[in-house]
Amino acid sequence: MARKFNILRALFAGAALATAVASAPTSHANAQTAAAPPPSTALTGPCEVRALNWRGRAFYEVLFMNRVPGGPAGSGNYFNSIGSPLEAPGDVTDARFRELNADALRREYGGDGVFFNGPRRFVANGVTGIAYNNCAPRVMNSITFYLYGTFEVPNLEAFVTTAPPAYRPLVSKRTNTFIFNAGEKVHELITPEGEVYTMFSLSLKVDPQNSIERLATLGERLTLPAGWRYRVRTLDRELTLSSSYDANPPNTIVLDQFEGNYQHNPGQR
Repeated sequence: MARKFNILRALFAGAALATAVASAPTSHANAQTAAAPPPSTALTGPCEVRALNWRGRAFYEVLFMNRVPGGPAGSGNYFNSIGSPLEAPGDVTDARFRELNADALRREYGGDGVFFNGPRRFVANGVTGIAYNNCAPRVMNSITFYLYGTFEVPNLEAFVTTAPPAYRPLVSKRTNTFIFNAGEKVHELITPEGEVYTMFSLSLKVDPQNSIERLATLGERLTLPAGWRYRVRTLDRELTLSSSYDANPPNTIVLDQFEGNYQHNPGQR
């Protein structure tokens, strides 16, 4: 049975996005580990997480990736800064996150590549979900991370050498439910086929000045591919977006050009 993991104002982001970090600056990282699995292994030791009232708060993610034998694809585990209140204000922790060094972390933890996602800010109001490895912490440059799921990419080399692909569904395997309060504005991308993706987090990587407040002008700043649409709507009731690690077809996310992260919302049109 999953162990209850009590988190005071914690965040389960589950956002699966990787940004290449081969050229990351030298780190002062303290990579203290509780035992944690290597990349792309089966996830065990589930523990329940619950986070409320997190809209606008900072969080961070690091992915440890491996090449898939026999092809160009990649797969790995992602660690998120859930379960531990930040020791410093968001801008200070943003700087600590940017100091992390990919080569140093790869030597410490293994894998064919290390990828950084963030700094990020949560857009949903809350989340519940499952972490793994009994919520054993992995501390990197004073930021505590937990193992939340796996991420797959069709071409690891391209993933390392180019920006994350925008406006393309990507597989994110995790178990969680994002919660949006009634009365909240939600920002959504709609594919040419009519599939809806709802934003649950934004990134400060492409635009360091990005914020919840700047979402009001996002539609003016996006450059959408042919057939894609962007919309904002106000919820007349609570919205929940759920995903399951073993879902078939698997859960997918989409990124915009600023690396905003959108969860597939199959019940919406």
